[in-house]
Amino acid sequence: MELSVLKKMLIGGAKKILDNKKQLNEMNVFPIPDGDTGTNMDKTMGGVLQALAEIGDRELESSDFDKLYTGALMSSQGNSGVILSQWLKGFLKAFKDFDEVNAGTLYAAFLSGTESAYNSVAEPVEGTFLTVCREAQENAEDNLDEDTTTEQFMKDVVEGAAESLKHTPELLPVLKEYNVLDSGAMGFVCLVTGMLEALDESFDIDLSEFESVANAASGAVSSAMGEGLAEFGYCTELIVQIDDDKLSSFDETLVRSDMRDFGNSLVLVKEGNQVKIHIHTLKPEQVMTYYHRFGEFIKLKIENMTIQHHESFIANKKDVAIVAVADGDGIADLFKDLGVTEIAKGGQSNNVSVQSLSDSCKAASAKQIIILPNNKNIIMTAEKVREVMKDIKISIIPTKSMAEGYLALSLVDTKESAEKIEESMNKALEGVHTGLIAKADKTGVYNGVNVTAGDYIGVLDDDIITCADSDLKACLEAFLPTVPDAAACKSVHIFTGNAGDKAISDSLEDQMRSCCPGAEIFSCVGGQNIYNYVIAFS
Repeated sequence: MELSVLKKMLIGGAKKILDNKKQLNEMNVFPIPDGDTGTNMDKTMGGVLQALAEIGDRELESSDFDKLYTGALMSSQGNSGVILSQWLKGFLKAFKDFDEVNAGTLYAAFLSGTESAYNSVAEPVEGTFLTVCREAQENAEDNLDEDTTTEQFMKDVVEGAAESLKHTPELLPVLKEYNVLDSGAMGFVCLVTGMLEALDESFDIDLSEFESVANAASGAVSSAMGEGLAEFGYCTELIVQIDDDKLSSFDETLVRSDMRDFGNSLVLVKEGNQVKIHIHTLKPEQVMTYYHRFGEFIKLKIENMTIQHHESFIANKKDVAIVAVADGDGIADLFKDLGVTEIAKGGQSNNVSVQSLSDSCKAASAKQIIILPNNKNIIMTAEKVREVMKDIKISIIPTKSMAEGYLALSLVDTKESAEKIEESMNKALEGVHTGLIAKADKTGVYNGVNVTAGDYIGVLDDDIITCADSDLKACLEAFLPTVPDAAACKSVHIFTGNAGDKAISDSLEDQMRSCCPGAEIFSCVGGQNIYNYVIAFS
């Protein structure tokens, strides 16, 4: 099969994820409505569709696979989206060396995808997307021989993925405890199922339906990957001595018209046999070829305006800036008061993409940038931003909540060097406990606590549920004594979802002081989604 069949396969996979997005979002283990796996994987594949729309109907070329990966990476968000983008990185990279799709080339691509996905995770966890993509590839490998067709290979991939998905609870205890399957792994099953279905001759999607999406994203991805030369180009100046026998054929009006295809900012002055040209162009060599046919160059000067701009830009940059992810206007305002330069809007169930976080880092305009992800599902996204923005030194403070981000900021002098700020922030996070209180959307027994959908539950640190009650005030009151070493806390910072929640927490100030007698208690409306309370104990 021609390489173009990959277009259909990628579109089929994207469509299958989109069709099952709601189910994937609802497959989260935790009883708080934080499921966003389907959304994250859908966004990632959306970046692929954007790139496909730009490629159009022509046959795929080697360079297109980099564009497809870039689209996936820059659109990816959350751990599930980033890991999917890294699987696609390996899968697509393999096809740069092939000119057709068959069982053998697909095997090489799936093997490369598996290796890339595993390499993207510092500590791979089995029973997840990683296991299912590997065992799907291994099942297809076991059945591969010289007679295996493309369709049969993909059927073996899907069968291997589906079988592997069934066994994820045996590998990941938390899945078994709550009797659920891994949502990221299910997302991979959707992807390969859609790829298989796209091989059917009746499968047909008009790429033009994605054109509006591609146009909306045009330029953003390429500039984020350092391909922003088109923005400035080359300042090209020439003085040409026109040969006597060519003078009559030099039509100034025609030349000016031709130059519109080469660039802009044209200045053309002709005196006798000499013509002076100034133009901003992406292709100075074509300008030179055009004029060289009339005679010899007396003067030739080409300057890269992109490099000049970047050097000037860097020279004017501040030394260090802080970029923080915030999920509410109240928290965002606090962060800015504490010295944050740029806010990337996002948080729980609204993870920021690599593109969005990169844009915030660019807007911060600094030689060194410190990122506060403020959500465990955004840390991997921040790491990919660091890979993309290689011309800026980026540090990541692994804050897992808005409250941790606030604590990290509150104890530093943002006028210090990046190294000192980073050191102070990491020190500020030592011994911090984060509490979360929200309404449950699932019924079950979690960590020995009976939870009914609609109850308010309290969570401490690493997804450990500590209490449950149908009354928000009672839940908060019961939650406070569960905090380890609460009596030794020096500060308690409470961020509430709205003013009503703040009124409830304020009414419990005496109980808080009883649990944390030596602590300074701070409370404000953070405006965050999902959680009624985000609390940092330090």
